[in-house]
Amino acid sequence: MTDIAAQVGGTVENNSLILNGSADEGSIKLFILEEGLIMALTEVKSNLSISKLELNIPPDYLFIKLYLPDSHLDTMIKYDSRYYQISTPGVLLYNAHVELKSLFKIRQRFKIVSFVIHADWLKKTFHSDSIFSQQRLFELPLFKFEHVKPVILQSALNLFILKIDSGPLNLRMKAIAYDILSHLFSAFDIQANSNLAEFKHQSDIEAIFRIREQLLDMEDMEYPTVDVLAKQAGMSASKLKTLFHSVFGMPVFEFYQYHRLAYARVLIEGRKHTIGEVGLKIGYTNLSKFSQAYKRQFGYLPHQTLLPDRAII
Repeated sequence: MTDIAAQVGGTVENNSLILNGSADEGSIKLFILEEGLIMALTEVKSNLSISKLELNIPPDYLFIKLYLPDSHLDTMIKYDSRYYQISTPGVLLYNAHVELKSLFKIRQRFKIVSFVIHADWLKKTFHSDSIFSQQRLFELPLFKFEHVKPVILQSALNLFILKIDSGPLNLRMKAIAYDILSHLFSAFDIQANSNLAEFKHQSDIEAIFRIREQLLDMEDMEYPTVDVLAKQAGMSASKLKTLFHSVFGMPVFEFYQYHRLAYARVLIEGRKHTIGEVGLKIGYTNLSKFSQAYKRQFGYLPHQTLLPDRAII
């Protein structure tokens, strides 16, 4: 912590890294929940350059990052010399062999809840048939992204408003942290003989990412069927569905739907198109259906996107 503070011109106070000498500029608060388990609460302005905590941590640790709604933050994951983008709220699981790069909206604040977990803690916590107790979790590049329920995201946000000192509040913070962790591990549900084994086939992973790029091509809003995508990937439809969900945490069509609606929100925020034009641009000929789908995803209607107080989803 002291070394990182020196690199970014910050100070260390009560296990917190205060950036630019002012908590208003941002902070990274570290909490040692128990031996081998650390939680970090990052709240910082995007214009600051922050050294990655991972650079100072040995390779026998696993990282979990919970990206919160409206964080104005996109994350790029470097995997096998290529970068892949995660731009939605959810939880990212990864090890030291994977490099992350962050993209920010200028001078916006963002919040991230992170957990840094040692291999020994995982081994004593999980049964022997869980991948979390296996050494190979740390030997090969690994990342998985999953969506989590809004209540978990809200719990994570609550950690930032607790005035954590000692006594009951400190116990409450730990209770929230452990509750969040239990849900996050359940979200991955990686067993020794299932998901991780699929990462051994690099050609399959590359094919899945090509499919992902095709689905994210906002110039073409025509959704190809899973059978067509599977043929392009050179695998069966069932294998495509399983592998895609394993890597990106949601079914193929749900992924496509989520990102085209996210693109719609970007267009609305750009203020260059009417709501009807945006709906048509992403393939909706029925404005009512577009509004319903948009509200299901974001918690508010398209015309409410630019209001200052949007609902937390």
